[in-house]
Amino acid sequence: MKSLKRDGKTIQWLKENVQFEQSGSNVYCDEAEYDPQTQDLLGRGNILITNPDGAIVTGKTLEYNNASHMAKVIGNVKLIDGTMELSTPWIEYNTQTKVGWYGSGGNIIDKETTLSAKSGSYNPNKKILFFKNNVVLTTPEYTVKTDTLQYRTDTKRAQFFDQTQLDYQTKIVVFQRGFYLTEEQKGEFYGQVALFDQGKTVVCDTLYFNKITQVGLAHGNVYIQDSIDQWKVWGKHAQYNGLAKSIKVWNQALSYQGEAKNPFKLKADTLAYNSDSAQPVALTATYHVAFSQDNTSGKCNKLTSKRSDSTFYFSGDPVLYDSLSRVSGDSIEMRVVAQKVKELKAFKHGFVAIQEDSLHYSQIQGDSIHQWMDGNQKIEKVRVVGNAQSVYYLRNADTLESANLVTCESMKMGFDKGKINQITFYEKPVGTLYPIDQLPAVDSKLKGFVWDMQNKPSEKLFLPPHTVGIPELPYPKGEKTKPKSKKSK
Repeated sequence: MKSLKRDGKTIQWLKENVQFEQSGSNVYCDEAEYDPQTQDLLGRGNILITNPDGAIVTGKTLEYNNASHMAKVIGNVKLIDGTMELSTPWIEYNTQTKVGWYGSGGNIIDKETTLSAKSGSYNPNKKILFFKNNVVLTTPEYTVKTDTLQYRTDTKRAQFFDQTQLDYQTKIVVFQRGFYLTEEQKGEFYGQVALFDQGKTVVCDTLYFNKITQVGLAHGNVYIQDSIDQWKVWGKHAQYNGLAKSIKVWNQALSYQGEAKNPFKLKADTLAYNSDSAQPVALTATYHVAFSQDNTSGKCNKLTSKRSDSTFYFSGDPVLYDSLSRVSGDSIEMRVVAQKVKELKAFKHGFVAIQEDSLHYSQIQGDSIHQWMDGNQKIEKVRVVGNAQSVYYLRNADTLESANLVTCESMKMGFDKGKINQITFYEKPVGTLYPIDQLPAVDSKLKGFVWDMQNKPSEKLFLPPHTVGIPELPYPKGEKTKPKSKKSK
């Protein structure tokens, strides 16, 4: 060690293999100048700071104050702690608290995980890294872009405090805050969350997602859109399974399927939808089911839809309505073509009631009823098989003149503008024809007749339960920074 005079001060000059200890940390460099008055030390060449916990800092130049215990390492700086390595132009470091920070950009490598940011800090005692401004976290499987991020090197947990975008394979997740476990590949996200996945969009308030199982749980104001199969779904809770290609929505579940002008509307306690073409069942709705398609609507306790034939299957006290008729049975099938109801089938205790006027109703009853619809969704023809019964009215112009009561094994009816205009009976028909004014009241209604148009699902029932705002990608087209907002002129 030599003493030098500089600006009226005595400076101590140390050269070759300089080493000193401070608060358990060892500091090494090639040469150093030390001012005893200010307790400032300037070290040059091969800077190395080692800590008892194993963390080390290296660089080209060291500025250190013994009183404040603050060290600033400059030039190709590296901070290494276990498998984590930080590279940055400079870092400030407290030798007592072991806390370091940088502000001119830095990159971190931890095994296969890399992270870059304009500024950040590291607390080795708590194993916490904190990053700010243009933060990009990259793994072999995904990339995270955000403005503020906290990362724990011990638990591999990334915590987000600002608008964030997570990209992996074909999927993108956007959220306001949350956390992600980088090794377990699962996380929780909050605040206008959106998941985009190959034509599907899931929007919610909270999302729990596991990348390995590809299962997500969405809560809050849930909205799901499938642009490929033309589905829109609302609800309070949802489960998304990417591997099974399935979505289940419950609590105020509502869906629209088909073209925007005339969709098939469906409401239920729970909706389950599968987009896997290998699965025969595309849709299942359970409990308090209501639906509407053009002029046809109805209700039941369970609805399923098969992908192969565009047929809906209703069970659990199903009832279908249009403007002038009511269809019921133990179970009902409805075939839809080009978003129009083409056929209805009612099995076991099938019943069709058709309003003729405010007092009279034509009725058809049997073990099974097959009903065809015309292009205007009006009944075109009906075939009844097994224990067929009917009450139908004959008209003279627009005036009801007589009522025909018929029992037989089966029958076939033709309709014009929703009214019976021809009928054929098979196998021992027995019938009675009454003038309209002589029809006994007891014979005017078949057993099982119900007319409850007041219970027909209204359009108000199918209004979306909440408004939807799909957030834009904060980092579009692979950009690492947010696009600057355009100033209004």
